[in-house]
Amino acid sequence: MTSKTDEELMRLVQLGQKEALAELYERHSGKVWAYLQKRVPKQNAEDLFQDCFVKLVEKSHSWKNQPFILWLYVVLRNSITDFHRSNQVEKKYIDRVRAEESSSTDQADFSELISSMPPESSKLLSEFFKEGWSYKELSEKYDLTELSLRKRISRAIGLLKKGE
Repeated sequence: MTSKTDEELMRLVQLGQKEALAELYERHSGKVWAYLQKRVPKQNAEDLFQDCFVKLVEKSHSWKNQPFILWLYVVLRNSITDFHRSNQVEKKYIDRVRAEESSSTDQADFSELISSMPPESSKLLSEFFKEGWSYKELSEKYDLTELSLRKRISRAIGLLKKGE
């Protein structure tokens, strides 16, 4: 299979051929890893690295015979942009909740802030902000990857933002 171009391999990926995906992975994993390491913290780079190749398959329908490497970097860049956006929103609300925790009525304020949320979201935010569980601890508790857990926390924070 090594004699095929990236574009030929991508057409095979679109047809569901796993060997083609393996070949693309072999060819480009080093470049993808280097690109990620320069743009996100290492612990996040690992999750985004895996996510990139999952998205390569999930979004293969959007590849329209353009140069594969350019398309791959667009998918990768979008993943990094999404990661940084979610972290900015998350940081804003982490800072807000921590500031509220330092006030004299922190228990009541936090409880009121999350009271109208779905139970799963309020429990997750409570464990993260109030009880101080780390992403790693929560991802193990809920049997999720850290990236999935971060996305859930980000969505829960988004619910808070909508409720303001």
